[in-house]
Amino acid sequence: MKRIRLAHQARVCLALAAAVLAAAGLGRPAAALPAQSEAVQQLSQAFTQVAKQAIPAVVYIQVERTVERRGPFEDPFDLFNEEFFRRFFRWRFPQQPRRFRQMGQGSGFIVSQDGYILTNHHVVGEADRITVKLADGREYEAKLIGTDPKSDVAVIKIKDDNLPTLPLGDSDALEVGEWVVAVGNPFGLVHTVTVGVVSAKGRSRVGIVDYEDFIQTDAAINPGNSGGPPAQPAR
Repeated sequence: MKRIRLAHQARVCLALAAAVLAAAGLGRPAAALPAQSEAVQQLSQAFTQVAKQAIPAVVYIQVERTVERRGPFEDPFDLFNEEFFRRFFRWRFPQQPRRFRQMGQGSGFIVSQDGYILTNHHVVGEADRITVKLADGREYEAKLIGTDPKSDVAVIKIKDDNLPTLPLGDSDALEVGEWVVAVGNPFGLVHTVTVGVVSAKGRSRVGIVDYEDFIQTDAAINPGNSGGPPAQPAR
């Protein structure tokens, strides 16, 4: 019986492999292969064109902010709230607040030629200083224009004209299964492109922000991608 089950499983695997090969054009006659290769090449060129159009308008954002700490804890005696600890052990913990600079990074994209940039609130919302770097090496100090923590959206601005821009698309027209390209700066690796599909629309109950209507994708998104745009190959 065990051998019969294994043989059946092997036949199922072979059938699935044949189906995958046929879908990819690898199980078809040699005459059909040039057409399949051309289709693959066209898709590759579509991704290349999207990257060329998107990357100049995608920016690397570096942020700095001042953080205060009181010793090893914010206030260790709030943990106990006991007179004994306050009276005899407070001297062991320095109570003068210590300040240090905290660095962060993220992505954004230019939406107007005069320098307005869309990004995420959690990237720039609490920053004391915002620095924007373009793909061509230009660097600017940016001003925070507005931010909405509930939707995690923020707008910053740099001073310049005739900047490359990315137009906003129609998310209602997006279909599940369509190709998408994510462009950003994961782990500080500037202007990185990853590819995937739209996995789902209208995602909620994720717990990231108060207002939820997310587009889910399987394109690789890592720390530093926040604020960067998804783009689409031409339909």
